[in-house]
Amino acid sequence: MKIFLPLIKREFAYFWSNKVFVFAFLAMPLVISLVFGFVYRKGKIDHQPIVIVDKDETPASIALRQILEDDPNLTVVDTRHETVNLQQILLDSRATSAVVIPYRFEADLLAGRRPEVGCYLNMGLLAAANAAGNAVSACVATMNAGIRVSALERKGIPASLAADRTDAFQHNVFFLYNRAGNFLYFLWPGLIFGTLHQLLLLALAVGFNRETSTGTFGSVLLNYTRSPAMLLAVKVVPYFILSLPTIGIFFVLSGYFHIPLPAHPLVLLGGQFLLVIATSLLACCYSILVPLPLKASQLLMSIASPAFTISGFVWPAGQTPAGLVAFASIIPLTPYEHLGRIALLQGGGWEEVVPQLRHLSILIAVYFTLAFVLLYFRIRKTREG
Repeated sequence: MKIFLPLIKREFAYFWSNKVFVFAFLAMPLVISLVFGFVYRKGKIDHQPIVIVDKDETPASIALRQILEDDPNLTVVDTRHETVNLQQILLDSRATSAVVIPYRFEADLLAGRRPEVGCYLNMGLLAAANAAGNAVSACVATMNAGIRVSALERKGIPASLAADRTDAFQHNVFFLYNRAGNFLYFLWPGLIFGTLHQLLLLALAVGFNRETSTGTFGSVLLNYTRSPAMLLAVKVVPYFILSLPTIGIFFVLSGYFHIPLPAHPLVLLGGQFLLVIATSLLACCYSILVPLPLKASQLLMSIASPAFTISGFVWPAGQTPAGLVAFASIIPLTPYEHLGRIALLQGGGWEEVVPQLRHLSILIAVYFTLAFVLLYFRIRKTREG
């Protein structure tokens, strides 16, 4: 302890000496959490602007327009009667979709000719377009069902029986876990700890090579201790402590933004601790292996930047090339993202996250062993030099 505490104090002094990074490491997770929370606070996409092109102007087409106007997920910003310059209309109105009701819509309905209603989606706004497309489909299905019931009633079938004969079979969809489809609940742990992951990599990427480049590795650190394990602990422990505010921010702001806490919060907390340790040790390996601090930071960005994208958290890993999946498996953020989803959204306990905990533990063991060996030879080389 007489050796360890002065080294920890020295490492904290290094951290506080860089005011820009102090702000980045301590304040940026809070800033990003607040911005992210306020942007996605609503959680669901609604009131999407749409344009209706009604070429028929009959009671049937007006009825469909009324259904679209009454849907809470849609807002009709313009009604036209021709499809001339439709793409320009979408650009000018900033609409996410255009619904085109064809000419002779009502006549074709009465004749049983199944007219086609077109829905043109602005796929430049992918999430909004998908939400608008789903809402339009639901509106069209509602009107379809109403027309089929009316047709059966005209044949003398009572309304109670007609409603049961509109389809050959029923299709029920049940939402589990994130039943509201809330986007904030889904992305909340991923982006916050993706940010912490990047900050830890950048902070510790210059841990040992900074000492080497300034000459303090041999003249100062090795005068305190020559133990690789203690030197690794000296670099990792301060940033583990400095990561605790971000973990606290996560839980506090979860309450502020009304995000349900996991059924087993200790599972999520344990995963977060393992993520911090594994990420810190990975950065230490780079710091020992690459002699120049700037070069180490640049190389680590090759891991930090795509980590969230290739983790399989948003895009299914089964749709990703095998090489990228293998690369993602050596990044600590990958198992944590899956653990966070199981613990936060699916209510999983310790048993359900055993594969992710094992994955993180293996990464910790591998990176600690690699860092230990690299540091051992760095110490030996420094002493011999």
